[in-house]
Amino acid sequence: MARLVEALNRFFGRVEILALGLENERSAAEAALAKGMPLEAREHARTILSVLPDSAVGLALWADAAEDAWLDQEVVTALADLAKRVPWRADVWLRLGRAGQRVGWDGARDALERATAAPEERDAARLALLDLCDLDLAAGDPARAQRWLDRIPAPLSTAPDRDAALRRAECALAHGDLDGARAAAAILGEPTAIEGRAALVLARLALAEAGAAAGASAAALPPADVARALDLGLRALVLDVPGAAELCASLVAASRDVLVVDRVRRVVRAAGALDEPTWAAAFAFAEGRRDDARQALARGLSAGDRAAAAALLRMAVETRDLGALDALAARAAGADLRGGAAPPLPPDLVRLRDAARRASEGQGSEALDALDAVAGEGAAWADDMRRAIASAWIPAAPRMAAWGDVLRELARTAKLLDRLDLLAATEALAVERERPLRAAVVGEFNAGKSTFLNALLGEDVAPTGVLPTTATLHWVAWAPDPFARIVVRGGQDRVVPHAALKDTLRALAAAGAKVARVFIYAPIERLKRVEILDTPGFNAPDPDHIAEARRAFDEAHVAIWLLDAPQAMKESERRVLSEISALGVPVQILANKADRLKPDALETVLAHVRDSLAASAITSLTPPIAFSARLSLKGRLGDEAALAASGWAEVEALFAEQIVDASDALRERALRRKAGRIAAELAQAAAARAAEDREAGRRARAEADRLRASAAYLRRDRRAIAAAIDKALEPARRELAADLRPIAALPEERKRADAGVRAYVQERLVTRLSWPLSAEIARAARAGVEPGARAASGVEEASAAAPSPRAAAHVRAVLMGMVAVHDAPDELAARSIEGVVEAAIDAFAMALSAEAEAPVPPAASAAIELRAQALRAAFEAPEAPPAGA
Repeated sequence: MARLVEALNRFFGRVEILALGLENERSAAEAALAKGMPLEAREHARTILSVLPDSAVGLALWADAAEDAWLDQEVVTALADLAKRVPWRADVWLRLGRAGQRVGWDGARDALERATAAPEERDAARLALLDLCDLDLAAGDPARAQRWLDRIPAPLSTAPDRDAALRRAECALAHGDLDGARAAAAILGEPTAIEGRAALVLARLALAEAGAAAGASAAALPPADVARALDLGLRALVLDVPGAAELCASLVAASRDVLVVDRVRRVVRAAGALDEPTWAAAFAFAEGRRDDARQALARGLSAGDRAAAAALLRMAVETRDLGALDALAARAAGADLRGGAAPPLPPDLVRLRDAARRASEGQGSEALDALDAVAGEGAAWADDMRRAIASAWIPAAPRMAAWGDVLRELARTAKLLDRLDLLAATEALAVERERPLRAAVVGEFNAGKSTFLNALLGEDVAPTGVLPTTATLHWVAWAPDPFARIVVRGGQDRVVPHAALKDTLRALAAAGAKVARVFIYAPIERLKRVEILDTPGFNAPDPDHIAEARRAFDEAHVAIWLLDAPQAMKESERRVLSEISALGVPVQILANKADRLKPDALETVLAHVRDSLAASAITSLTPPIAFSARLSLKGRLGDEAALAASGWAEVEALFAEQIVDASDALRERALRRKAGRIAAELAQAAAARAAEDREAGRRARAEADRLRASAAYLRRDRRAIAAAIDKALEPARRELAADLRPIAALPEERKRADAGVRAYVQERLVTRLSWPLSAEIARAARAGVEPGARAASGVEEASAAAPSPRAAAHVRAVLMGMVAVHDAPDELAARSIEGVVEAAIDAFAMALSAEAEAPVPPAASAAIELRAQALRAAFEAPEAPPAGA
């Protein structure tokens, strides 16, 4: 950076110094600076100031000399006095802020902020914005740091601003925004041998990308990714970049690769740092000596070593060590480290600790809420915790899922995604948990399903012998009184006694009515524990009936498939059984009509059924059983001989042991299947919403960049733009002149004194000039950043150049102010208003900058997506084995 005295000599001249005979002192001071003799230059500068205390040149000489001599406190004193003399000089404020930082001066940040407010001194203002960004990054506030970067104008040349890109990448990494970090890193390219800070950023990005892809900590990352990050990290370490030691130490701590550890050890040994607590702990972690690592860092913390605190923090994140975080939190609360108080935990890790505490106390939902706000380097750990919480809610069998938490999470996600269908499905699951087990009796038409159901219940409640064209799903449930309710599509429900059910169904079929479902209620004790779904046959001619039978699979917790023993396991049955098996519905195979076959033939049929099931990878709860539903029903109704010949005793025992007694496990399995399907749909919807939001964020960032570039172009070329716009406004000014012509005849005194006349002039001027002026500035701004853009004409042209409401309001304010201060506003129509146009361009540029700096609130969809993915992953873990397996 050029010396201050050189710039101020040109600005102030040396009249006062010459008049007071101090020219020799000034020349001697500059010569001493040129020869590298700052203390001698300082003495000459102090001599000038002793005679002329307020001399800007003398203060500049003193500041330059003190800076060269590393007398930072004097630099601050000299520059603070100089800033009072030349408060418009951004370079003075910049140097004051930097010197203030070196000595810990409280006004350092304010000085840098003053430097940013000098748009004419682009270089100094840009450097001040970069310094402010660095301050906020160091303070752990990447959001504020990003806002400083957003104020940096676009570069005048086509070369990208690598300094800004470097910091944008750091901000993005701190936010966990990998897309933003990649975009900024693409500008950086491959760092040179001396660009240590860029190398560190790329190392952090490589780790973050690999971690996002693998969903793991550094310990589980692919070796190639670790090697790339380590190469870059070691380059930054050798160049003594802040943060490089912590990153490399964390890589070593998480590594189990002997070659990697040895390579880093050689570099650290060459630097003479092997005994430092950070490195001692890192190598102890790598060698599995966790206790030794903790002790090494504890020694560093006790000695007040800030580097040890930073290393412990980094290693805690990489190794998922909550105990280390607790130790750091305790130190931050009471200990002092070299260079100041122990640094507090970053906000993300505070939230993570809070989430861990809540999870340990059984408050999983509250823990997930706390994790929603965790980003940056704690994001991977937070995702591990999400998945751990979801897995704890859905443990392996035989333990039951924490359905209260699971259903609340599903309902919350469905509401946030506006998926009312999935919300209704979730609420249905909550009701289903309290209902008895549902067993669906399925098979092809005429397999004896309704007869089997009647035998199972010991009463003739389900209609048999009904034509397949009138068949529908029959839901048999408990009620204190026996009755049936027939649900008719588009008509009133029918409530009838059991004895009238068959005749009513036939009558409805004859009348062409569509029966949606039949509910049969009976005061049978077994129905309090198991409800039965009697389904239409899969080979019925009506496709609606087949679809209704398939819907029973989704409602059932277990399926009982009845085969027609004389023609068992046809290809059509095998296909449907495979479908049921693929859905995860447990199936029990029964071969009905065993009374029609001789014992040898029956055994052959059962062997064929078992072989077919094995060939199709279909599992029955127990091996298939043969029986006769017809004889079983007769026996259950009092015929002892029929009961003995039916084979019902084995079926009854199977139903009691494998279904009724296992009802909790079967219901749990069905609930997991259904909830898992809801979770998968929600995860897919959340991913789509998050992708849309990421694209919207990308567009918002691109638009903000365009606005900043437009504002920078307007400020830079405002004089030339103003001249062109002044000419383009001629038609509007002619219309304004016609509007103001009646005022020309009024006496001068009246024109100046009459408030109504002035208000009329203001209204006409703003009306005639405001929109054309705003549109011309907008068109110029657009052309400045999009040289290839060409609007057509008329409405299309106006639409292409339409200014934003804020920018147009700024232009109106300039025009209103012009009228308010002008002695003869009616004469404005005849004069050039180029100066006013320049002011309007400045105001327009300010509006664009303000719009570009407007923060874009982070979309909640990212957290929704992560929670939905965690719950889906928990459901996709290996499910409970089939009951009885």
